[in-house]
Amino acid sequence: MTSLYGFSTELRIRCAADYKDVFDGALFKVHQPHFLFLAKPSELLNSRLGIVVAKKKVRRAHERNRVKRLARESFRLHQQQLAVLDIVVMPKMGIETVPNAELHQQLQFAWQKLHRLAKKHSKIAPSPHQ
Repeated sequence: MTSLYGFSTELRIRCAADYKDVFDGALFKVHQPHFLFLAKPSELLNSRLGIVVAKKKVRRAHERNRVKRLARESFRLHQQQLAVLDIVVMPKMGIETVPNAELHQQLQFAWQKLHRLAKKHSKIAPSPHQ
């Protein structure tokens, strides 16, 4: 049984091809001071999250892990409000100097913005499943 706020394997983007699909077909882009979100409607029944933290952007491993942990946690708490999307989160330069509380705030704004974009899009283009 999966919990309502779990982060099981079906909620993760795991293979390179799935990441490529999001990079190539991103319908939604959300910019925050320290994050970039790319998203596209998912063919699956639930949203999935992928996190890309380049060593070039975040030098130290413990900082990369912190960023990934915060992004996962935030996604876990907000996944119920999101449309069914495949989402890739990428941190921007300088993120390691930002405190967790501020990053949480930015992530929350990003989820809200993504939700609004997806909602607007679904009104314009109804899904082919209807």
